[in-house]
Amino acid sequence: MRWLGLWGILGLVAILSAGAPLPAPQVARSDSARASVQDPLQQRLDTMTIEAKIGQLLMAGVEGQGLTEDARYLLGELQVGNVVLMPRNIDSPPQVFELTRELQTVAWDAQGIGLLIATDQEGGLVQRLRVIDDFTPMPNAAVVGATEQPDLVRIFGQMVGEEMRAVGVNMDLAPVLDVNDNPTNPVIGPRAFGTTPEIVERMGLAFLAGLHDAGIIATGKHFPGHGNTNTDSHFTVPVVPKDRAALDAIELRPFRAAIAAGIDAIMPAHVVYPALDPSVLPSTVSRAIVTDLLRGELGFGGVIISDDMGMAGIREIYPPEEAAVQALLAGQDILVCARLPAPSPACPPEMVEQLRAGLLQAVSDGRISATRIDESVRRVLALKARYQIGQATGEGLEQVGGAEHLRIVADILEAAGRP
Repeated sequence: MRWLGLWGILGLVAILSAGAPLPAPQVARSDSARASVQDPLQQRLDTMTIEAKIGQLLMAGVEGQGLTEDARYLLGELQVGNVVLMPRNIDSPPQVFELTRELQTVAWDAQGIGLLIATDQEGGLVQRLRVIDDFTPMPNAAVVGATEQPDLVRIFGQMVGEEMRAVGVNMDLAPVLDVNDNPTNPVIGPRAFGTTPEIVERMGLAFLAGLHDAGIIATGKHFPGHGNTNTDSHFTVPVVPKDRAALDAIELRPFRAAIAAGIDAIMPAHVVYPALDPSVLPSTVSRAIVTDLLRGELGFGGVIISDDMGMAGIREIYPPEEAAVQALLAGQDILVCARLPAPSPACPPEMVEQLRAGLLQAVSDGRISATRIDESVRRVLALKARYQIGQATGEGLEQVGGAEHLRIVADILEAAGRP
């Protein structure tokens, strides 16, 4: 019952997003009252403290396969509004559902808002809900793309989404929309649907449609394209030296198509593109790339979510406090802190504290305006309302890893010519 007050306000946002008119007021109201009626999301924003708003702009990893004190601290004391799951959090479908249910309960009790609970469910080596934990094995994107059958790929994407939804994971940090046109690329390779923008566009959009069919939020990555780097942004700052015409023809094409298809979120890369930003800042902290190109030129109005702020591709440039500020100033909406390099695999609460503190101080100092914070919080809350985040039921849990899902994977492998 604690959900009803929030969705009574925010549920109207989905109506607004779909363009349906609200009923006309029955009595005369002041301009401010009319604005409040016409903009229910503003009512929610008006009740939130700056700490609560900053929390909605953070997505943190958690330790363990059950609810820990660190998780309670992140969601309760720091008011972190979103969580990302990694293999360390996964043991079995029932266990994952119990974990997400507990995380949502803590968030609702502490914040009155549900969590985006995300994971990287790409396929192949990047499948966080894994076959060893009784989830359906996912071929990598290169195999899926090799089918050249968008209808089949859409069915596959829906199956992936249904397994995620069954265990309470509501956001996929996929599809990968990178074009793997550099055979020496050490980080993308078979994570891409293909080596040409045509294949990536067709297959990536089919997978995206399948996720949407299952009611899962989709995230295109790694904008504006990580497929032509010679180094891995987990460990250094890669550079793509292509000119603008080449980027338009290859890297940007799948992202343009995904935006036109209604993709929910886009993740910029910790990669430098001199043709797009002569300051040679990685796109994570580049206003020229995030705001001018992605928001302005390409017209993307959804949520922009960072790649992991624990990666060397951003940590080599700024300390966490300043990285958070620069990412928000560039135009990002959610900052992810999932893990650090070994021997500290999980992003520690201390780094989340640093990201949060940097943003709070920047607001206090006037470097980031309250209006800028509200812009991002509004996008996050609108996305949560549209997908009714927090109301996972476990429906379909018995089908996870079952015969029907295995048959879909078999069809993918057969269509791709794989044994």
